[in-house]
Amino acid sequence: MGKKKTKKKTFAETVKKKTKKKPFRNVKEDGVTYSFLDEWLLDREQARLSYVEGWSSSGLAVPLDFGLAFHDCLEWIAKGRSPKTIKKKILDPYFERRMESKNKLRPDEVTKLRELLSTVKVLFEEYAHYYSDTDKDFQYIFQEASFKVDHTLPSGLTMPLRGRWDAVYKENGKIWLMENKTKGQIDEEGILASLPFDLQTMLYVYCLQKHLGQKVEGVLYNVIRRPGLRRKKTEQIEEFVDRIQDDVVKRPHHYFMRWRVEFLPEDIENWVSKSLDPILEQVMQWWLSIQSNPFEPWDSPLHYQNPSALFTRYGRSRYFDLITRNRTTGLYRREK
Repeated sequence: MGKKKTKKKTFAETVKKKTKKKPFRNVKEDGVTYSFLDEWLLDREQARLSYVEGWSSSGLAVPLDFGLAFHDCLEWIAKGRSPKTIKKKILDPYFERRMESKNKLRPDEVTKLRELLSTVKVLFEEYAHYYSDTDKDFQYIFQEASFKVDHTLPSGLTMPLRGRWDAVYKENGKIWLMENKTKGQIDEEGILASLPFDLQTMLYVYCLQKHLGQKVEGVLYNVIRRPGLRRKKTEQIEEFVDRIQDDVVKRPHHYFMRWRVEFLPEDIENWVSKSLDPILEQVMQWWLSIQSNPFEPWDSPLHYQNPSALFTRYGRSRYFDLITRNRTTGLYRREK
């Protein structure tokens, strides 16, 4: 009896094709941002969940949404537009984008978002009026400009640094970076003392200096206070916003503050050598150790989860349920 012939398998049948899952961002190719570095210093696993897997908090985040909406208004008038047009051109579209986003809002959050954007409108209009005489003389070089600057580490490796400058202007031939911040609480003494060490401020100053090839004189730290007033149960949004506007008109110095801080060349050099380079060298080594499989990084001795980072001063971290229960409650995957 002859041997039974077996059907020869095709290459496609023999080798199962696999599509390798790509990380949301690749540290070596895409570089790092301030937000990533800030999170990575707190906890490498939570930074990986955000940067590699693309997880982000869902729902309404009042400080974040307030800041983003206010920055959109700043960008609008930076193009020479009138502050009177921000509702129709900026805030209404912002509301529509949030409603259409994968990051869905609950009904109570939708109401809160309407209140938040109405507050941004009156606060921004008063802000624009308050600084109208001052800001018209600024000789802007950049306004709301994204950057990507390659930084060579002491090891010889290159790390791209990414971010967005709020504004860069020239005054008396000197270059200044303008940093716009919206804050609920303002510690004037702490801000002034910490700026020469602040990760975001110094990172942006360094990248600006490297990009322009010129000395940056310092930073104009522009702070807008988020109103601390709360809406009463029987108060309509319009009534509440009118009350906020009255308070801003009465106390503009309470809501709008600016500090100018100068930097010597050695201030920036010392910060790069003592803070930036050591941090980035560790980030690069960490990434090289997990890049072959960033979705299962636990074979790397450089990757770990910081147990203390599960709780912040505001309560549970945004990744608490994902880490402790493997649940994605309160999270969604970013698309870009």
